[in-house]
Amino acid sequence: MNAFSVESRKEDKFKRRLQRIVTEEDLTQQRELIQRTAAELDIDLLTCAAALVYLSQPNLYPAHIQQPKLLVPLPQPHSRGQHANGKMVRYRLAVGSQHQVSRDDIQAVLVEESGVDKKRIGRIDIRDTHTLVELPDGMPADIFQLLTEATIGPHRLNIKRIKPNNKFRQTRNNNQLDEENG
Repeated sequence: MNAFSVESRKEDKFKRRLQRIVTEEDLTQQRELIQRTAAELDIDLLTCAAALVYLSQPNLYPAHIQQPKLLVPLPQPHSRGQHANGKMVRYRLAVGSQHQVSRDDIQAVLVEESGVDKKRIGRIDIRDTHTLVELPDGMPADIFQLLTEATIGPHRLNIKRIKPNNKFRQTRNNNQLDEENG
């Protein structure tokens, strides 16, 4: 897929999101904030709006001069919680088998919304009401926000990071030490 079509899709999605916000939300306070900010910074409203687009969507127009940066580091095959560039992080998606989603559906939306290569997506565990997926640590906040709002059919992903269960590991390690010392 060429860069133009990727940028065009991102632009279209951005425009749809803006249109939804403009039609559904009261933006009075935000408009006043932008007017005050532009006046205080001595910039015109269009430059202020452009800076806000860049702030909220830094990957909308990637710099063509620089090497493309990886949004998410590449995991090693068969990794369980670790990969060469850091650890894997588990996320919970609010879609599962009862929503008739497949592994391919989930991979497709993760690739489309975040731009991550399919090979960088770790284990996908589809359960009845939700799905657990492993992604490399370090997901940018703007990508996380896109994934929170992304949908598969009529169902929002509503992605949430799952904290590791260190208590379980700690208890298990303490039991092993007790057995060795006992």
